[in-house]
Amino acid sequence: MRGANHSRSFRYGIRFKIALCIGAIMVVLMGIDTAWNLHLQTTQAENEAREKAEVLAAEMRAAWDFVDMNQNVINRTEDGQFRTKHLVCVVAAKSISMLFTTETDYSIRFTNNQPRQVANAPDAFEQQALDAFNADPELKAFSSVETDSEGTMVFRYLEPLYVTESCLECHGDPVGEPDQYGYAKEGMQLGEVGGAMSITEPMDIYTEGIQSSVWQQVIMVLCMMLAAFAGVYLVTSRLVLRPIDSLRRAARSVGEGDFSYHLDNDRPTIGGCDEVTDLTRDFDSMARDLQTLYEDLEGQVRSKTDDLMVLNDLLNYQKKELKIALDRLGEEVAYKNEFFAIVSHELRTPLTSILAYARILNDNRQLDGKTRDAVAEIETNATLLLNMVNNILAISKHAAHKDELLSEPVDFVDLACFIKKALDPIAANKDVTLSCRVDPDVPLSMADWEKLRRVLENLVDNAIKYTHRGGFVTLTVSFDGADIVMQVTDDGMGIAPEDLDEIFELYKQAGQSANRRYRGTGLGLAVVRDLTELHGGSVEVESKVKEGSTFTVRIPYLLVDEEEDDEDPAC
Repeated sequence: MRGANHSRSFRYGIRFKIALCIGAIMVVLMGIDTAWNLHLQTTQAENEAREKAEVLAAEMRAAWDFVDMNQNVINRTEDGQFRTKHLVCVVAAKSISMLFTTETDYSIRFTNNQPRQVANAPDAFEQQALDAFNADPELKAFSSVETDSEGTMVFRYLEPLYVTESCLECHGDPVGEPDQYGYAKEGMQLGEVGGAMSITEPMDIYTEGIQSSVWQQVIMVLCMMLAAFAGVYLVTSRLVLRPIDSLRRAARSVGEGDFSYHLDNDRPTIGGCDEVTDLTRDFDSMARDLQTLYEDLEGQVRSKTDDLMVLNDLLNYQKKELKIALDRLGEEVAYKNEFFAIVSHELRTPLTSILAYARILNDNRQLDGKTRDAVAEIETNATLLLNMVNNILAISKHAAHKDELLSEPVDFVDLACFIKKALDPIAANKDVTLSCRVDPDVPLSMADWEKLRRVLENLVDNAIKYTHRGGFVTLTVSFDGADIVMQVTDDGMGIAPEDLDEIFELYKQAGQSANRRYRGTGLGLAVVRDLTELHGGSVEVESKVKEGSTFTVRIPYLLVDEEEDDEDPAC
C-alpha cells in the first residue's frame, strides 16, 4: 500500500512534473537547435556548391574566350582566306566539358532557346533560367538545389552567354541564310542572350557532411542537456522537494494528532535562509502552537461549556420574564380594548338620545333663531362625538380581532343618501356644500352596510373638517365592472406629499404641528383602511396642497343571491 502511494505520489507529484517540464523544454530546444543547425549547414553547402560552379564557369568561359579570340588564327590561312577547321568556341567548350565530366560526377552543357542539336535543348530548369536572363539583362547567374530524375539532390547553376562579334558570322543576319557549316542563321543581335552555360553538381558529399554534423551536434547538445537536467533535478530535489516531503509527512502526522514529527533542516543554505527554510520554521512554530492548544482543548471545552450553561440559564430566565411581560401586556391590551369597547358602547346610548332630542327640537318651528342655532350646534357636536365613539369601538374590535363582515345586499343609492342626510348639518354649519352622486349602473352588491357607512362617514366628515367655508365636498359612487368605486373629493387644504404615507396610521393627522385647531383623534382614516381591507378592497389618496384631496375606496363587487334579493321586500 505504501509502495502504491509512493508510486502515485511520484506520478502526480512535483518531481514528475518538473521532469516532464524539463524534458519538454529539452525536446523543444533540441528541435530548434537541430533545425537551425540544419539550415546553417544547408546554406553553407549551397554556398560552397555555388563557389565551385562559379570557378568551373570561369574556367569554361576562359576557354570559350580563348578560342573565340583565336578564330582568325585557327580558321584562316596566312593570306587571310577563310578555311574552317571546325574548331569554334562552342565546339571547344563542349569538348572540354565532355572531357571534364567523363572523369567526374559533374555535368557541364551549353543550351539556348534555338538549339541546332536536340541534345542541347533546355530542360525545365534551364528554360526557367533562360527566361529569367532575357527578362533581367543584369542577372549574372541562376541557381537552385533540385532533385534530378533519379531522385538525387543536385545543385543547378547557369550563367548567360551573350552574342559577340564572332558569333554573328554564324548566328546573325539574315535569318535563315545558311552559314559556313550549312546551318540556318538565327538572326541574333550583338549583346543579347544567345544561350547559357549549365553546370550540375552532385550534393551527396554535402548531404553526408550535413547529416554527420547535425548528428554530432544533436548528440553533444543532448549530453549537455541531460547533464543540465540531472543537475537541476538534483538541486531542486535537494533544496526544495526534500523539505516539502518532510513538511508533507509532518502535516499528515499533525493531522492525525501526533506531534512527534521530524523536519529535514540539515540542508545547506547558501547566502542565508531561503523561502523553504522560512516555511519550515513557520510550520514548526504553528504546529507547536497547535500542540499547546490541542493539549489544553479539553479544559477550554469544559470552561466554554460551563459558560454556555450559565448563558443558557440566563436565557431561560429572560425568556420566562419576557413571557410574563408579554402575558401582562396582553392582559393590559385586552383590558384596554374591553374598556374602550364598554365605554364606547355605553356612550353611544346617551349620545343617540341627545342627537334624537336635538333633531326633534330642530324640527320645532316655534323656536327663535338663537335657540335654533344652539340646538343645531348641539346636534352637530353630538354627531361628531358619536362618530368618534364609533371609531373607537371599531378600532377596539379590530385590535381584538373580533371584526367580521355581516354581508347583506347593499343599495348604494340609499347608503349615499343616508350619509348626506347624517352629515348635512355638519356641512351646513361650516357653510360647505355637500353633494352625492351615484351612477345609474351601480348594482346591488353583497357587503357589510354598517361598515361601509362607517367608511363613507369618516371620509366625508374628514373632508368637511379640512375644507374652508364656501368649499365643496362630493361623494361619488361608480362601477367599473369588477369593483364598486367610492370617491370623496373636496377642495380643502390638501395634504403635503411627506404626510401621504402616514395619514392611514393610528393617531396620525396631516400637518399636526400646524393645524392643531382642527378637531380629531387621528382614528378616522385608520378605521377606513381597516374596514376597507376587511372587505378585500383598497383605499388610495391623491392630494395637492391648497387644491384639495380625493380619497378612492374600491371593494370587490359580489353578486347578490336571489334568495337574499327576494327577502328584501319583506324587511
